[in-house]
Amino acid sequence: MRFITGLLCLFSVFHLFISDAHGKNPSVAVIYSNPPDEILHLYDWIILDPSTFQIEKFKKEKFYIKRYGKLISYVSIGEIEKSEISSLSENFKKTCFIGENKRWKSFIIDIRKPLCREFLNRKIASLKDYDGFMLDTVDSYQNLLPEKEWYSYEKAEVEFIKNLKSRYPKKLILVNRPFKIIDKIHSFIDGIIVESLHYGLDKNLEYKNQSEEDIKWLTQKLKKIKKYGLPIVIIDYLPPSKANLREKLARKIENTGFIPWITDKHLKGIGEGVYHFIPRKIALVSNLPYSDSLLHTMVQLPIEWLGFVPVFYNSDNLPNLDDSYTGAIVWLEKEGSKKEKIKLQNWIKKEISNRKKIFIVDPEMFDEKFLLNSLGIKIYENRNDIKSGFKIKYSSGILNFEIDATPVPKEVLKKPANGTSLLTLVNNVNEEYVPIAITKWGGYADSEYFIRTIMDNDLWVVNPFKFFSQIFGNIPSMDVTTENGRRILTVHIDGDGFNGTVTFAENKIPAQIIRDEIIKKYPDIPHTASVIVGEISEGKEKLIKVAKSIFSLKNVEAASHSFSHPFSWKDFYLIEQGINPHEKKELKYGYYLKIKGYTPSIKEEIIGSINWINKNLLPDNKKVKVFLWTGDCVPVENAVKLTYLAKVYNVNGGDTTITNNHPFLSYVSPMGINIGNYFQIYAPIQNENIYTDGWRVKDAYKKVIQTFKLTEKPYRLKPLSIYYHWYSGAFKPSLKALKEVYKWTLNQKPIPVFLSQYAQKVLEFRTTALAKKGKKWIIKNDGNLRTVKVPLSFGYPDIENSKGVIGYKKINNQLYIHLDSSGDYKIAFSKKDRNSFYIVETNGVVKKFINIKEKGTFILDLETLGNSLEVTLIKRNGCYVKTSENGELIENGKYTIAKFKGKKGILEADCKR
Repeated sequence: MRFITGLLCLFSVFHLFISDAHGKNPSVAVIYSNPPDEILHLYDWIILDPSTFQIEKFKKEKFYIKRYGKLISYVSIGEIEKSEISSLSENFKKTCFIGENKRWKSFIIDIRKPLCREFLNRKIASLKDYDGFMLDTVDSYQNLLPEKEWYSYEKAEVEFIKNLKSRYPKKLILVNRPFKIIDKIHSFIDGIIVESLHYGLDKNLEYKNQSEEDIKWLTQKLKKIKKYGLPIVIIDYLPPSKANLREKLARKIENTGFIPWITDKHLKGIGEGVYHFIPRKIALVSNLPYSDSLLHTMVQLPIEWLGFVPVFYNSDNLPNLDDSYTGAIVWLEKEGSKKEKIKLQNWIKKEISNRKKIFIVDPEMFDEKFLLNSLGIKIYENRNDIKSGFKIKYSSGILNFEIDATPVPKEVLKKPANGTSLLTLVNNVNEEYVPIAITKWGGYADSEYFIRTIMDNDLWVVNPFKFFSQIFGNIPSMDVTTENGRRILTVHIDGDGFNGTVTFAENKIPAQIIRDEIIKKYPDIPHTASVIVGEISEGKEKLIKVAKSIFSLKNVEAASHSFSHPFSWKDFYLIEQGINPHEKKELKYGYYLKIKGYTPSIKEEIIGSINWINKNLLPDNKKVKVFLWTGDCVPVENAVKLTYLAKVYNVNGGDTTITNNHPFLSYVSPMGINIGNYFQIYAPIQNENIYTDGWRVKDAYKKVIQTFKLTEKPYRLKPLSIYYHWYSGAFKPSLKALKEVYKWTLNQKPIPVFLSQYAQKVLEFRTTALAKKGKKWIIKNDGNLRTVKVPLSFGYPDIENSKGVIGYKKINNQLYIHLDSSGDYKIAFSKKDRNSFYIVETNGVVKKFINIKEKGTFILDLETLGNSLEVTLIKRNGCYVKTSENGELIENGKYTIAKFKGKKGILEADCKR
């Protein structure tokens, strides 16, 4: 016990140290637009404009984002925007207005007047959901008031700030340029903002270098206020085009002990702060609906595997790519109108000028003179008889991936003026044709040398993993398939067939068979189980009793499979609106299950079913965690929104069914799909209904093992996922096949998680912040997505000089790096593996990790969902490892195995150098 008690004391000291560090030197971002979620993870304090950031919507819908910085609202206490004036009374204007600030088109107010203070207090009260306030324009009075009145105004400001702190003692208060009053308010505020130390804005709001005199004056002011020990944030203004200068300036300001934020003149973009932000989003632009687009069915998967976040846009709704985007992939998959093409090529030119990488499929669809010449793509007619074809002059090793790059007849040829050809063809008159190339601005490809369709199979000509990494670069890639070196396993059960007929057991229903033969037999495997509420809610006590018995099991989390099981969510939505989507046409199963007295309602399908399960089927310590889509699994946006408002994860859909008969990437789905402003999470791998061909071959679900193998090598693309319905318990062959799948899967030594935990990882993948600080990579998220993979060219993580890194394992020529649960990571790399101690793999999750660099000590607190914790580790160079009292160490060649009796254990490594 002495060993464990000592560790617990050390954990307490560790957390105290972290708290102090963050309190002294927070990282700060200032963004007056709607910032990407990544920024909320990355910075400790984020100053926001409440007119553009919808904090109520953020807190209502983004339930999966739990760890983020302090959200601080901008508040002008010295001026009122013109947009606010229309709601003010004439008496207010007459009493409170001192005059107009013409530069900013606002009115300066008199805080000395009670009416003005009441207005400001109401304004601040409306911002109560924020973690603090940044008070601006505190020195605006100096522009209009005579100097003899300054003292009375400053006195009123001091009293206002003191009262504000007394009303909101737990909220942060920051003040912009409070030089005149700092001596009287320093103990009532939490930080200071100062603008334009080196670079500012002139009277026309254009960028300017500050004069030496201005820099000297402001530096003297900063020296005086630095004595109060408050964090001081310096906001300087430089255009985004001066990225290198921004980065150098931020480091210069930081080295003087201040907190930098170098931003654009409107404070709209992601500036340069303590961290150098790395964008991960890639826009996928098509003129087809996303679900029909090859950008979704083919391109999204490798983009995600590389660590980028795909976001779909239709070509008629083009975005302004903000600083969270690294680039875009553009593909007009059907012939577009001239107007559409002009709009799109204008957009392409603009985004390239903004330093975004753009990849274009079939560039000849655009105007040669207007776009292609400016991109350095030469277009010319094939002077040879096209029937004579081409010969291959050069072919890159990343071609011929699933199908060969076979030359096809072409009337119009192209080549880049500057760029790297991946395939060079030549005709009989020695004209070169380069159908696929990488350029400085991105690249292009003719579609038949990119993806080809053969017998209804979409096949990759290029290796998309290597190809897109050459265009967009390699970054540390967050990974949802792996946890601590082991492949993740999820199990979920759709609600269909709960009350069916069991062909081999009288007086039993399939749900009882699955409960007794599967769920109870595998107590270490988390199961996400669902019911269709309408089937069991009305007076069916036996079904309710069975459902309760299943949901009471420790290894079961509850899900809803809707109220009436809509077969087409789009049709169901139309029916709810009173529209018959298929008039005079009879559907085999109807639009939904016919339930007496039920009127179709998407709200009832989602919110109603969740509430009913929570109230009638679950013990007090459980709530529904997941909503599992039904039928075609193609929900309308309003339906997806309701799952977010209900704070449950939405899962199902996708078509991952790759098998030996169809071993192509087109049979592997991405993580999910954009549905308007929301994200639908796909089931990792499809269910038994697909593998059995609609139950024509009842034991065919064991073919899913082929899918497991093909999504493991040569690239690990998916977690293991056992997904089925209750009716798998209705037949002996299907039950036997299901047991075979469980047996094979568990022999792979996976790390099992609930489906809700996997869904959290997917959503976290899309919001994780990536940045650099010096040579270290910075990763911040909620701490549930704990694996990052890198190419072997990155080298090895230097654990002693990193934060939150506990180990790594080589899988398929990638290094999978294991992270702790902190959500706050720094990764340093070295060319050689110099680590004396690290975790290779474990079936547990690291709850706490301490890296005491100066002592060469590592301490890990682990816990598993199974019954017995097991850790495989490396120790060398005289590194000494010990376990808590419930563990033992077993030497096994170059590895050491730590085995613990029970779910929890502590490891300590003493690796003095």
